[in-house]
Amino acid sequence: MSATQIIELGPMMGSSAIQQLSSLNQNLSQRRQNNSSLLQTENVMYSLESDPDAFPDGGIDAYQVLLGSFCGLIVDFGIPNAMGAIQTYVSTHQLSQYKLSTVNWVFSLHLAIMYLGGVVFGGFFDKFGAKRLLIAATVCIFLGLMATAELEELWQFLLSFSILTAFGSSLAMSPLMGVLSHWFLKKRGMALSMASAGSLVGSTIFALALPKLYLQLGFKWALRILAFICLTSMAISILLIKERPGFNPNAKAERDEEEIQIQSDNFRAENHKNAENILSVEVSEEDTAAEKKKSFFDFVNFKLFLDTKFVVICLATFANEVNSLTVLTYLASFALSFGVPEKKAYLLLTVINLSGIPSRVVTGFLADRYGRFNVMLAGNVLQTICIWAILLPANSLLPLLYTFTVMYGCMNASLISLIASCLGQICPATQFGKYYGMLYFLLAFLVILGMYIGSLVINAGTKHDYYNWIIFEGVLSTAGLLLWLWARWCVVGFRWCKF
Repeated sequence: MSATQIIELGPMMGSSAIQQLSSLNQNLSQRRQNNSSLLQTENVMYSLESDPDAFPDGGIDAYQVLLGSFCGLIVDFGIPNAMGAIQTYVSTHQLSQYKLSTVNWVFSLHLAIMYLGGVVFGGFFDKFGAKRLLIAATVCIFLGLMATAELEELWQFLLSFSILTAFGSSLAMSPLMGVLSHWFLKKRGMALSMASAGSLVGSTIFALALPKLYLQLGFKWALRILAFICLTSMAISILLIKERPGFNPNAKAERDEEEIQIQSDNFRAENHKNAENILSVEVSEEDTAAEKKKSFFDFVNFKLFLDTKFVVICLATFANEVNSLTVLTYLASFALSFGVPEKKAYLLLTVINLSGIPSRVVTGFLADRYGRFNVMLAGNVLQTICIWAILLPANSLLPLLYTFTVMYGCMNASLISLIASCLGQICPATQFGKYYGMLYFLLAFLVILGMYIGSLVINAGTKHDYYNWIIFEGVLSTAGLLLWLWARWCVVGFRWCKF
């Protein structure tokens, strides 16, 4: 009953009855507002998509694309994550006459170029799809690895591995992750996490196989075999990955062009003057040409850096990525400095990689059920506790070190795999490639800076230096937790909801 109806019935009712009805009306209105707010909160995960029900979220075609992305990521992130096996060999053989810092710089450039290319290729994927980029990436990666097998000079390794191979990885990065956002929405966390497990599979296989191949067949054949494995895996990815039927990332632009054309046709029908007809056609053609020109050159969008949500996610990702890279880089040397045997020290890295494979799969399901940002926050809490409570007092105690590697491997792998899912929460699927590319474009600079700071913390590699390194890792992890909390607040505040 509305307030107007209550006033009209006033003469026939007592004042107490009117007050009760008015109170009831207010309670009903408040309940409707609460229900509406709850519904909006529940749907906020999918609010950026114009038609959330149009995403298949399963079926043969969708899971075929998922498998293709998994195979591609075996190569795309498997090579940079395992390039230490290549770097270690060439630094003591082909490039032994150079300082280790010089050789390290050449291989660090690989990661920078891989990330930098996303600034263009992410937008290119949004515009033209995945196939063209994946074919070009396959050619670059295969030729780059085959050339790396034959080379002896520093500048040759720079061109073949650090530039050509990295350029191929950069071409493939956005389409391999972005195409899943076209097929999955409510199960996107599961899809991206399962696909990203391919990077751990690739890095583990490559890191274990290459040293054995060096001894049995030599460096050249080891790299050739790696090149053909990558060619096969990328070929499978190209065959399996396809665009979703009916999904057109440029639908809005096409609708705008259609509206311009309709308006022009109506104008010509109402006005039979030739001069006006010619003018309207010229205006329509100019608008269409301007729209096409804009869509062609609009691959790079630095305006994203004015979006607080996006910038905070970039900083949070920076904290997680640098934390992951510095732990993988220095954990073995930390153990060696405290007297852990060499084989057991390097085994810690294998344990971290293997622990992350099942963790990524499970995390994806949890993220879809309870919210991607929520699971990201929970993972950051556990990772931070793991560093402060287990790694800090570990020293040379192997039980604590193995406990840390298993727990950290599970937590860190899940966090890295959720980055793309969380990014998809602040942009529509039609723009995911551009957002993803701009994210890693910024990370290309931030990660190099973070790695440099990590090397300064390690300094001479004394026990005191490694104690400072643990503090550094703990601070990074804590910062990542606070930044992800800030990113979530930028969208939904501190309300408890599925997000």
